[in-house]
Amino acid sequence: MDSKLNFLLPIYLIFIIAVFTSCINSTNSEEDISDSLDPVEDVTAITGAENSSIIVNRGSDSYFVIQFSQIQNNEIIENGYEGEGWCIDWQVAIDSDNGTYDNIQLYSTFNVEKWNPLNYFFNIVDDLKSADPELTYREFQVVIWSLRGFPEFNLEAIPNENLPSRMRTNGEINFSRDKVNTILEIVEGGYEDFEFVEGTRFAVIAETPSDVQTVITVVE
Repeated sequence: MDSKLNFLLPIYLIFIIAVFTSCINSTNSEEDISDSLDPVEDVTAITGAENSSIIVNRGSDSYFVIQFSQIQNNEIIENGYEGEGWCIDWQVAIDSDNGTYDNIQLYSTFNVEKWNPLNYFFNIVDDLKSADPELTYREFQVVIWSLRGFPEFNLEAIPNENLPSRMRTNGEINFSRDKVNTILEIVEGGYEDFEFVEGTRFAVIAETPSDVQTVITVVE
């Protein structure tokens, strides 16, 4: 059995089980967040997180590691939270070497329809890792760019040299296209049947300035 089938079989098994068991411009306004992240709908500004600070560093298990501070008491994200970070705008840069950004509004995507495919992915990512320990943050980041769709990201059409430098080694991609496409198929086939309830994982958006890459973290 070839390596692709070895990867596909356990992943599709996870998908089958999941189907049966599941049944951000720094102006801090709702209008601006919708404009800058179009198309989105109904993302919710997190009360108490209007003037947050974030520190961004490169990650090894995720694209970034983000530290959050200056957050007032709320039901979504705690002050001092440090967790995985991901990029949702592959064309814009951010300082990921202790880059510090202040007065950042945070937004919840919980049960927002157009974010459901991405949030479903975050809920199955541990199963994906278990099925294939060779998966890296690179495949997951490419999946995230593909699912967001804004700005448009078509892995099959983008020349290697146009990809961010972390996705290339000596001019060649350093991730598996096949595995990315398989995960995208699993998400497409499963997200509509997934029930987003309390305790499921979802993205929190950090509304960085307009010339800085928009980043997200994941909470539950």
